[in-house]
Amino acid sequence: MRWIVTVDHHGGCIGLGEDANGVPARGNPEQAAALPTDFRLHLASGEVLFEGRCGDIDADWWHGFEPLNYLWHPFRCRRLSYRRAGTQDVWHWLLP
Repeated sequence: MRWIVTVDHHGGCIGLGEDANGVPARGNPEQAAALPTDFRLHLASGEVLFEGRCGDIDADWWHGFEPLNYLWHPFRCRRLSYRRAGTQDVWHWLLP
């Protein structure tokens, strides 16, 4: 699933992500605008470290874990929340 970090509250990861085939690839916020889902990566305490866009998590929840898996170890991200991009919908926790 394609995903791109668009807001970095930690430092140094703007554009980090993967292409549609799961290969690590950098992107930019303009490319992220075409993706349908906003996501946030949180510490266990709930603090948001990164925000970005990704493919449709509701249609493919398994691959929705990819940003979390990628940033789990280096930044201790433990939770991912998401919502439809361009809306003010409630943030949902990604659950297995």
